Parts: sequence; structure tokens; C-alpha cells
Amino acid sequence: MRIEDGETVVESLSMALQDEWKDVEPIEQDDGKSPMCPIAYTDEYREMMGYLRAVMAVGEISKRALELTGRVIEINPGHYTVWVYRKRLIEELQTAAEEELDWVSSISEKYPKNYQLWHHRESIVVRLWSPQEALQVTEDQRVTNPVVQRELQFLSRAIDEDSKNFHAWSYRQWLVNKYQLWDQEMAFVNTMISQDVRNNSAWNQRYFVVLKGCDPASVQLDDQVVLNEIAFTVENIKFAPNNESPWSYITGMLLRHDKTRLFTELLPRIKALAGDDGYRLAMISTPFYWSALVDIYEQQAKAQPESKEQLLAEARSFCNRLATEVDIMHARYWRYRKSTL
Repeated sequence: MRIEDGETVVESLSMALQDEWKDVEPIEQDDGKSPMCPIAYTDEYREMMGYLRAVMAVGEISKRALELTGRVIEINPGHYTVWVYRKRLIEELQTAAEEELDWVSSISEKYPKNYQLWHHRESIVVRLWSPQEALQVTEDQRVTNPVVQRELQFLSRAIDEDSKNFHAWSYRQWLVNKYQLWDQEMAFVNTMISQDVRNNSAWNQRYFVVLKGCDPASVQLDDQVVLNEIAFTVENIKFAPNNESPWSYITGMLLRHDKTRLFTELLPRIKALAGDDGYRLAMISTPFYWSALVDIYEQQAKAQPESKEQLLAEARSFCNRLATEVDIMHARYWRYRKSTL
């Protein structure tokens, strides 16, 4: 027993003295004759890895090997080779998937932004409920299935803890796509945005849901979907005009999927907002409004060659305003942007 950082740490008996491991000859790490910068492993970790290398070298499939991978991962969760070995062990030992999920959840509480544990979790979930089997029932039935429910609840806790945890959102995208949970996910995203309109992760997730996980380059959005997204975004711009997320969301979506609606649908809506006494000051004070106008007028000029020069002149004037009044910090960028028009 020892005191470390003010906490009592109970030291386990050396593996070399444990009867369970007497038949194993540990394999030491080979750092070469004169390593330039050897890693200062603890004695405990160094010993565990020596025994783990030995059982991995002979492909041992045993409960002791599984338990050892757990101990190593708890100290070094980024060791992807150990995760791969553990995956093989739980599959060949037919370890209860629910127990493994419990264990992974305990690791994620300590290391929520570790890549490997999220990928490991995916492999366990598909063992519990095959996506092919899941797609034989309705989405409502899929959402209420205990396997999916467990994962959604786990993710809700992870995202509540850190609403911008990239790993949790990526895993959520995997789950939604794998089990085709699009309707429930749109409802979830609406809730997240209503709770925090500045949550750029939620806006990113919304785009993922609108595209149903497909490559943006291969998607032709339905007209009504586009109109709905414009209306939804403008309504949310009202809550915080100086919030970049909705501006980036809708201009990015239209630039990729429907450039014409930038000036036929979005332009009149945001101009009306800027003309409304209740929003005017906030709108004309945010660089995102003027930046959107630059993009919109540029695209309109390309679509309407007969008005090209007039439209581009307007776009350049917006760049001038950004550089000299609204976004002086990025003046050099706006002068450059003006030169591209």
C-alpha cells in the first residue's frame, strides 16, 4: 500500500509471484540497445505488458488473458492492439455482451474521449442485436428495443456531460445509421437545438440526419425538405443572430444542394428580419449576416448574368462594410474575399 496524490493505492501481488501466471515467461519490450528516449513505464505496467505479450504471442484464449487486457486498458486505454486482442477474446470465450458493455461504460466514464472504446462498443452492440434483424421491424419498434434504448440512454448521459464530445456524437451517428433511427434522431436534434441554439454539434447532427448519413455529393434534397430547413434555421437565427452555427448550416447546405434558393428563399427572409425593428440592430451588427449576403449575391450574379456587375458590386460593398465596420479583426480576409468577386 502506498500514498499517491493524496490517495491510498493498494498494490497487487507481483504477477511473477502469482500461481496463475507461473507457467508464463514474460516477454520484455525490446527498445533496442540504446533507446534515445525510453518511456518511463511504471513497474506494474511494464510487468503486465510482459505477460500480455507472452499470451498474445501464443494466441492464448482464456479468462486470465481477458482479465489482463482489462487491467492494461484501465491504465493505458489508447493501446489499440490490446483492444483488438480483447475483442477476439470476448468473441471466442462468448463473454456476455451485456457485461462487456457495463465494463466499457465504466472505462468511458474515466476516458470519455478515447477512440478505441467507442469502436469496441460498436462491435459489442451488433452482437446483441444484428442490424439486419433490426431492419425487419418498424423504426418505432427499433427505438424501443432494449439494446437501442440502452445505447441512446448511455449517449444522452455522455452528451449531457459534454455536449460537444466528438466521440459521443460520432458513435451516435453510427448507431442512428446502423439501426435507421432517423425520425427519433430528428426529434432529438430539435430538442438539443432548442436547449442550446449555439450547439454546433447539434447543427452538424441535423445535417447528418437530413442527408440520412449519405455522402452529400450524392444527395438531391427534396424541395420541401430544403424549404423546411430554411424556415427552421431562420426561426433559430432570431434567438441569437450573432450565433454562427445556423448561418453556416443553411448557407453551407444551400451552396451544396440548392444555390438558387439562396436568393429566392433565404435572401428575402433574412432581409425581412434585418428590416424588423425587433431584430434590426442585432442583424446588422453580426458579421454572419453580411457574410451570408456576400455568398448569396455572388451566387445570384452567376445565375443572372444580365445583372452580374450590379450584384457583384453589392457583394463587394458588403465586404467593405465587414472590413471597416462589422468585422475589423478579419479585415485582411474580407479584402481578399472582395478581390475574388
